[in-house]
Amino acid sequence: MFKLTSLGVIGSGGFGTVDLVQNDAGQQFARKMFSVNQPLSPHLRENVLKRFKKEVRTQGGINNRNIVPILYHDLETWPPFYLMPVAVSGLDNDIANKMMFCGNFIVALSDIVAGLESLHSLHIYHRDLKPQNVLRFNDQTQGPDYYAISDFGLISMQESQLSVLTSTGMTRGADNYTAPEITQDLRYASIQSDIYSLGCILHDFIGQEIRVPCNEIRENSPFGAILLGCTRKNPNQRFKSARAVLDAVLSVDLVNSVPPTPQAADFIAMLESDLATVPQFRWRNLADFLYGVATPNEARAIFMRLNENCIEFICRVVPIEAKIIGLSFTGWVTESAFNFDYCDGLANRLEMFFQALDDYELKASCLMALLAMGTSHNRWYVEHKFIRLTGATMDRLLAERLAIEFRVVDRLVCRQISHLEISIGVSRTALHPLIQLALSQICV
Repeated sequence: MFKLTSLGVIGSGGFGTVDLVQNDAGQQFARKMFSVNQPLSPHLRENVLKRFKKEVRTQGGINNRNIVPILYHDLETWPPFYLMPVAVSGLDNDIANKMMFCGNFIVALSDIVAGLESLHSLHIYHRDLKPQNVLRFNDQTQGPDYYAISDFGLISMQESQLSVLTSTGMTRGADNYTAPEITQDLRYASIQSDIYSLGCILHDFIGQEIRVPCNEIRENSPFGAILLGCTRKNPNQRFKSARAVLDAVLSVDLVNSVPPTPQAADFIAMLESDLATVPQFRWRNLADFLYGVATPNEARAIFMRLNENCIEFICRVVPIEAKIIGLSFTGWVTESAFNFDYCDGLANRLEMFFQALDDYELKASCLMALLAMGTSHNRWYVEHKFIRLTGATMDRLLAERLAIEFRVVDRLVCRQISHLEISIGVSRTALHPLIQLALSQICV
């Protein structure tokens, strides 16, 4: 075991203490040690120790930039501990220092959502999401600061049978971020309980009134419907996914910054109406307007109202018009400049078009837009999405179509792929063989 010297305590919770440590080489880490900082019975103490070890094994098995990595652990020593990178700050401090003003909160929200999506895809629920458990890191070689989720001490994994850990209880008192259904029994944890906590964090960013713990958040503001959709008392009435929350926030934020022209406003009103009542010819009118008539500002105003629910509807009900709208959207994403903060939400909308319509032209255009946006904005989340959709298992005909698109943009794609490899540390050998072949022929 290498020697670690403690440089001081960083923080402590109910079942752990974090201190800053340094090894003989001068490298610094944040060390979390198991520590029961409240009265517990011997039986419950043993339960908490098992939870601590579960936290280490679970968090250590997740490879996602927005989940704090475990660099080393020793669960056999006493007290057991693990090492993490040293954070620049915590989200709670950033909020207190008013760093979330002027739309800056979308950076933090996007990173939190990316981390939650990774957890939820594995049927893992955090159950203790709050600003104190979201840390800000700086990697000068990888661009701007980013946020990552930490402190998995109350983590829950969906299992076929109740484990001894779960059945023993581990109840919690209410706090300012906890979903009401899990304040008395953590077994009711779900995606929706994490979304409740996410809504409370969003309220920290943009809320106008003091909220009551474990209650619905009701405010008369542009974000009021989103806050309520996150925090409804009935979990089944909350947003279905974390990315849906980000998608809704993205629409509201840009709605307020792009005043629409009368013609664009007419289409926006249509998108905000009951979609089932919109006649098909109106969707054709919208498709024609976006494809060849709309100015960049008009397209922007409309596309920011084109949320995931709307995309799902048009792809299902009017697929021909949806393809035209989708192609217009991919062209706008590829050619437009917008804040780094909005990349994740736009990428999710591109993936909605990609998954919903079985059309190789549109799918290839979505992939090209993801590549262009991810590399031009240095957004890891988007670049990883591109890699996931273009791996060895992708449809062969789609790979052939994407290879043609690569040849169309010629050597620009060489710079994009090279940037992606450096940015997220993934080799082009992870791509489909036909795409690798096209790159080898283009990038000579």
